[in-house]
Amino acid sequence: MLFARTMLTSGSFGSLGANIKSELHTHKSKYIFQGIVFVVAGMLAAAFPAATALNVEMIVGAILLMTGVFQLVLTLRSKMHGWSLLSSCLSIAIGVIMLWQPLPILMAFVTILAIFMTLEGVLELLLAFQFRPVRNWSWMFFSGIVTLIMAVILWIGFPVFDVLYLGWVVAINLVLYGLSLLMLVWRTES
Repeated sequence: MLFARTMLTSGSFGSLGANIKSELHTHKSKYIFQGIVFVVAGMLAAAFPAATALNVEMIVGAILLMTGVFQLVLTLRSKMHGWSLLSSCLSIAIGVIMLWQPLPILMAFVTILAIFMTLEGVLELLLAFQFRPVRNWSWMFFSGIVTLIMAVILWIGFPVFDVLYLGWVVAINLVLYGLSLLMLVWRTES
């Protein structure tokens, strides 16, 4: 709370926006590549909706691990925000857990995915507010809101929302996050 109050009252808010715009422009190709990777990962997740629940869990675990590691590397190389670092660590941790113990985790898959989607949605919203000075920041905000809505569906709709279709939830999240990254750097100015 103190951080948010300091951010809103300090005279450096304008310079923060300029720094973010500069960061996006300097590392534009990395953000484009990362956005494309997330969109492709989402398409891969969507390609397996009719697979068995175990296969979906293993694929989602591998995708989360792969995109988490990729996001972590890019975050560390570009010295990005702490929320991006937390988001990448969350993806890696959930992906490792899902790959390490697939059968016992299958029983808790919906709960784990609901926890992941809830935390990921919150982190995406926090990241969106940091990108607020940048044109098209609302795409990141939209992605966070949709992720939180999907988390609510998972929390309340287990009998209705069959385990076999959970890959679609992750696919939507990955594609929206990838598109939000691409839209952040769309027509960035120097």
